[in-house]
Amino acid sequence: MDKRKIFLIIGILILLISVPAAVFILRQQTIFRLGAQVQNKPESVNVSNITEQTATITWTTQKAVQSLVSYGLSPTNLTLIQPEAAPAINHQINLTGLLPGSNYFFVIKAGDKTFDNNGQPYTFTTKPKEVLPTPSPTPTASLTEEGLEAAMGTSNPVYDLNKDGIVNTLDLLLFRQQNK
Repeated sequence: MDKRKIFLIIGILILLISVPAAVFILRQQTIFRLGAQVQNKPESVNVSNITEQTATITWTTQKAVQSLVSYGLSPTNLTLIQPEAAPAINHQINLTGLLPGSNYFFVIKAGDKTFDNNGQPYTFTTKPKEVLPTPSPTPTASLTEEGLEAAMGTSNPVYDLNKDGIVNTLDLLLFRQQNK
């Protein structure tokens, strides 16, 4: 056989195989997208309205997606979850029942992806529990003997002059000595 005939037969065979293959591929409606696709990556993540027991987390995404915040007291134990009610572009999640004066860690889950703060969970700290100041004792000069007698048997710190936990006759004696 002549070499030209062999090349001709091989060329025809290649055409017979490649044309049906090309038709098959085109019918599959495979869409090849060039460039980056729109992500659900949270942007402008912010924690606000922080109190002893609450915090509000807000962020935006380029397209509407339903998200959730996974949070906890340790960066490796984010077991508490607060989901959104519906897909959104401007997201807001309110966390409640938090412990006062505690560091919290959180990540945002949008779609099937988890987003953090460059490899670390986002963080915030709740306000410490407010400690009310104890009332300072009233100077004995403004105390009255009648008021002290009325407070007898109580734990009123204003009239408990010897600080033994109860207003009694010893406090009355101290009052009389201080006001001679």
